[in-house]
Amino acid sequence: MADLNIDTAVLREAGAQLRIVATEFVHANVRSDDVAEAVGHDRLAERIRDFAHNWDDKREQMVEGVGQLAEIASGVGEVFEQVETEFVKALEGGS
Repeated sequence: MADLNIDTAVLREAGAQLRIVATEFVHANVRSDDVAEAVGHDRLAERIRDFAHNWDDKREQMVEGVGQLAEIASGVGEVFEQVETEFVKALEGGS
């Protein structure tokens, strides 16, 4: 039988990092507006705003997908930890 080694801390950390990515996507328009304000050139500022705001639908899909992946990664890590705890208790004769 093959060994199954899963680093649950890595899975949980991946979930946390993916949540950060999703949050960055959510705030992308605000950040792009800040950049547009800072460039000092009206046409360039307009292009920056247009580009960022034209991605709204796609960005929303990406936020949803990344958020789901974050939950899955965290959930898998947590479930494997619970299963391991239960296996250890069973092997030690506990309930």
